[in-house]
Amino acid sequence: MAEKSDALSGKVALITGAASGIGRVIAEVFAQRGISVVIADYQEDAAMAVALKLQENGLQALSVKADLRKESDIQAMVDFTIEEFGQLNIIVNNARPRLKYLEFSESLQEWDFALDVLLKAPALTINAALPALVKSGGGSIINIGSTLAHFVAHQPLAYHVGKAGLLQLTRYLASELAPKGIRVNAICPAIVDLPEENRKLTADPVNRSVVELAVPMARASSAEEIAEAALFFCQGSSSYITGQTLSVDGGLTLGEHFHIARQAFLKGQESLTESTS
Repeated sequence: MAEKSDALSGKVALITGAASGIGRVIAEVFAQRGISVVIADYQEDAAMAVALKLQENGLQALSVKADLRKESDIQAMVDFTIEEFGQLNIIVNNARPRLKYLEFSESLQEWDFALDVLLKAPALTINAALPALVKSGGGSIINIGSTLAHFVAHQPLAYHVGKAGLLQLTRYLASELAPKGIRVNAICPAIVDLPEENRKLTADPVNRSVVELAVPMARASSAEEIAEAALFFCQGSSSYITGQTLSVDGGLTLGEHFHIARQAFLKGQESLTESTS
């Protein structure tokens, strides 16, 4: 278990989509460092299980069910956090909807659902929390974006648009809220091996080979590495940083498509030569 930080002890964080995946690991890492965490998620039982596990380890954690498509639920989860812990210092907007992989025309059926969760909910959460953040003397807001805010890949259109919009929301609010002592930053993960069963991308040998080829660091990130980046934005060492986007991608976005495709082609040619020699 990581050591608690005196500077972080007593801080309170609200983390959305924290019943599983990156959000769950962020909650665990934060709690281990002495931050009281509220696990907000639509999956009520899963969120409660995460909170109970942290409590069993002597850490401060509670859960709350929240449907982020409903403004009333958003206000309720913020109110719950303040009522239970007396303050709110950190917000991590991490929740993401499960979207179908559809072509443009069909994907428009999920447009409102996707943008409600990916973009509108973070804005509403921040707005609901503003009085508490100001009262506590400021705070840190961390928006979990994606490298797909900059590139086109395997997610539907609304996901790309929502994540791109989240980065602009980050910049805009960082400018407006800085005089109030509130910092707003974003983290953009790329390829992440999630801890849940059957969600480790590189467990598939084909995926692992592609990652080794396309990512300069030749591996996927762990969810813990994303969580540590989020933790950085909560600490005094980032006290003069706001409005920034940190890509935690192992160098993936440094690559150029032609170069990566050429590498793959040449590697395939080498394998073919070896197999026929």
